[in-house]
Amino acid sequence: MRAQVGLGVVALLGACACAGAERDAPAGTGGGAGAAGLAGPERYLTPSAYDCRASDAVEPPPRPHPPSCHRDVSCSSPVIVAHRMATPFAPENSLSALRAAILLGVDAVETDVRLSADGQVVLIHDATVERTFQGSGAVSELTLAELAQLPMKVNPDLGGEFGCDRVPTLDEVFAIAKGRIIVELEVKDTAAGVESARYLRDNGLYDHAFLLCSPSECAAARAEVPDVPIMSRPSSLEAIDAELAYDPPPILVHTDATDAYTAPAVVAKIHGVGAKLFQNAFTNADADAIFTQSLASYPKRFEAGVDVLQTEYPHFALTALGRLTPK
Repeated sequence: MRAQVGLGVVALLGACACAGAERDAPAGTGGGAGAAGLAGPERYLTPSAYDCRASDAVEPPPRPHPPSCHRDVSCSSPVIVAHRMATPFAPENSLSALRAAILLGVDAVETDVRLSADGQVVLIHDATVERTFQGSGAVSELTLAELAQLPMKVNPDLGGEFGCDRVPTLDEVFAIAKGRIIVELEVKDTAAGVESARYLRDNGLYDHAFLLCSPSECAAARAEVPDVPIMSRPSSLEAIDAELAYDPPPILVHTDATDAYTAPAVVAKIHGVGAKLFQNAFTNADADAIFTQSLASYPKRFEAGVDVLQTEYPHFALTALGRLTPK
């Protein structure tokens, strides 16, 4: 447990210390989910239910709202997104983490898309493989076959068997996720965003996934696939109007987690185009959970005006909302 607390503190200190932490907090190879006084992952899920020993046919518990709640402004139920799938339970962006998120009842998972050397979309955060895989090199210089040979690095404090986990493809992710959990695809390079947009269109996945993209990335994706669902990301309050002007509008707007963006006028403007307000919990509710062992800040983010909250600790957020109880 002490090791898990330490990893959680390191991750959140890194998020708070680096510029742009609200936009891209660091995760890791899994773990760091239990703070003193709070239940660790083992009290929520048995690893064999989601690790390499598990079937892909995992089913979520009942949710208090329909799957479309993340994009429906008439749905006021809080929506929880697990950052990089569910890193407290399994290596980031792994199929094991995806299965864990589904079993927890998380509403959506966030993951990252890049292109391999042979033009295949793969789910990995960093531009290089060193941090999360047992190998070296740039993702863009390795073929899918070469990437698939690299085992994921695994935090030794994680309970479970993750030797089978490799870099996932879109086919592999949606074989598990479709109809069970929403998938947010954060664009890490423009070409990967365009290919992902085509994939969502060609496979009828608009109700099951969306892209998170910068203005230039969104423009490129929409130029190829004009109606692909997007989440825009304004860099400032002054940029919100431009980020709402897409046709069709974004389904979500990702803002920094400050009071300025939850002002009633700002929320009304976002809701006015049919979009919902998305924020990170990294530097507020997640930090409070780790440093003070209190989960009270999770529901407060929704009371403040947030519609969709992304967290490093989905089990804590769901517990705070009364949707999950540790054993």
